Amino acid sequence: MTTPRMSRGHYEFIADKIGPLVSWPSHLHSIADVLAATNPKFDRDKFLVRATSAWEANHEYEELNDEIKF
Repeated sequence: MTTPRMSRGHYEFIADKIGPLVSWPSHLHSIADVLAATNPKFDRDKFLVRATSAWEANHEYEELNDEIKF
């Protein structure tokens, strides 16, 4: 029995719904590695852009102010 391949819609769903749930966007690379094994046509870069955008839209973080005042 063969396993059905995931479609673009599946990957978009994962990026949109699972992407925001990771603790930090760098973890999305690990998810992309696993997903890449599911379909030779998987567009890793496109997935990472979409999932990272979804993560950023759901997390507040302060702008880094690295100016040191003496």
